[in-house]
Amino acid sequence: MNKIITALKGTVAIVLLLVTFTTIATAQSKADEGALAVTVKMKEQLSLNDAQYNQVLQINKEYLNRIVKAKKTVKSVPAREKKIKIYSADREKKLKSVLTDAQYRTYAADRAKNQEFLKEYY
Repeated sequence: MNKIITALKGTVAIVLLLVTFTTIATAQSKADEGALAVTVKMKEQLSLNDAQYNQVLQINKEYLNRIVKAKKTVKSVPAREKKIKIYSADREKKLKSVLTDAQYRTYAADRAKNQEFLKEYY
């Protein structure tokens, strides 16, 4: 009887781990999908060159994955919102360093619309 219970506990633990990893992988792939969609849109809006496109893609992936992780790990809504605000400021700083002044002004003018588009992926 004890062997059956021990085996059952092991099986349940494995199933729980698989479900957890699948959920995390799905969330990350959605964030990566979102980063790609947002970056393609930004490339069209801002006429990004290839080097800028790759840098912006990495910035957007990092940003969305950080938000997805915060939404899963930070239970307190105010604390989560504070983290998201910090992540957004970090993203803005990185984007400003990659984009030309004219590109950044165009991006900033559409920031609210772009942010709504991003929210679909986190």
